[in-house]
Amino acid sequence: MRQTSTQKWQILIALALGTSMVPINASIVNVSLPSITEFFGASVATSQWVLTAYLIMLLSLVLFFGRFGDFYGQEKLYMYGAVGFLFSSVLCSLAPSIHLLIIFRALQGITAAMMISVSIGIIRRAFPVEYLGRALGIYSMAIAAGLALGPAIGGFLESAGSWTYIFLVNIPLGIISLIICYLVLERKDGDEVKWDLKGTILQFTTLFTVVYGLNLVQTYGLDLKIIIIGSFALFTFILFIVNEKRVEYPLLNLSLFRNAKFSAYNLALLFNYLSMYMVLFIMPFYLQKVLHLSLGSIGLLLTVSPLAMMVLAPFSGFLSDKIGSRYLAFAGSLIFALALYSMSYLTIFANSGDVLWRFVVLGLGAALFQAPNNRSIMASISRGESGMVSSIIVTMRNLGMVFAVSFAGLILYSTISPDTLQSPLLFNLQAYDFTTGMHRIVIFGAILSVIMAFLSLIKIHSTKVALNYIKDKIS
Repeated sequence: MRQTSTQKWQILIALALGTSMVPINASIVNVSLPSITEFFGASVATSQWVLTAYLIMLLSLVLFFGRFGDFYGQEKLYMYGAVGFLFSSVLCSLAPSIHLLIIFRALQGITAAMMISVSIGIIRRAFPVEYLGRALGIYSMAIAAGLALGPAIGGFLESAGSWTYIFLVNIPLGIISLIICYLVLERKDGDEVKWDLKGTILQFTTLFTVVYGLNLVQTYGLDLKIIIIGSFALFTFILFIVNEKRVEYPLLNLSLFRNAKFSAYNLALLFNYLSMYMVLFIMPFYLQKVLHLSLGSIGLLLTVSPLAMMVLAPFSGFLSDKIGSRYLAFAGSLIFALALYSMSYLTIFANSGDVLWRFVVLGLGAALFQAPNNRSIMASISRGESGMVSSIIVTMRNLGMVFAVSFAGLILYSTISPDTLQSPLLFNLQAYDFTTGMHRIVIFGAILSVIMAFLSLIKIHSTKVALNYIKDKIS
């Protein structure tokens, strides 16, 4: 049953507010990590798990909760996840030790997966296909806002008080989202849940092992231990694929990926987030250590691309509803690639203006790509699969985030040693070595973006889109 015109926009507002907490909490801790390390007297290796625990749980469980939401009820799962997210946020702010903080952050990641795995699916069910593009554009704007505001909010709250305050920013957003959802969402009773317990365990083990192995590679380099961990991850991944083909109710419907278009659009989405997050990872170091900019200036520059996405994503979604998604996504990919390639011309003598316009172009390309690409993915499947596909989209985003840090770190370390990076500022040859590594990173991202552009040209058969449109109208 479709929502009324007013209700569907209220649902979108509630989900945009609620799910914006997820990217905020993926980035807000970065600013305060040194303070957290000092406060608890922990090592850097230990305190890094405050970030990693959240991302691993979010990434590992989003597919499970996407499947669970299809059976239990997407609306109810989202609301329970929001309640749990608020509760775990309070626990994080009260954590008496670094190890309990890591545990609470893992709990926060679990509840974040509950919310974000079904959010796009709920939007898909609430909006008819002719409005879906602009709805997803607004949703993308909320995600971009979370990414943009996370570091700025974290820095402001820490300077105004304590690092413990950074977790309390979730409280007002979560409460508003819950109130609207309680009043508007239709909470249906789901069907009996069919557990794919083996698939859940294998999927979690595979993703956890991959993320853990990449973290070790970045820290210690490639050795026998890493090879063993990688082999184990490959083994569990093969077992997962075999299991999903055999069980009656799989965690991941592999038949979706038999559709070359669906697979291509998801791979393009992965490349987009991978390229974006490599830039967001490397640029703070370049701006601070090489260009010697102030923290205030760095914070403002880092918000440029996400803010450009916020402004342009709804317009991109509106256009995709009117003219289709293929050529918008293709154009966005090429603009994104050009922005990345232009960053290879940044030198140790660049200024804020040189960086600023490149970030604007990068945000423009991302905005033109993401909403049309997500629309193509969602329009290629039936409503009954929307929860699972929603969680696949989230998985692509989070995989991009995790892999970006590892790949960017590995590429950077090919030109400069980790010990040199410990210096607060870099000069002369050291600054040149760092900039060379950054150039390799952005060129790698540009290559991925060109591939992404050609993947975007793959067309969904018009008959399938028409059938989905008819199903939406008669449901």
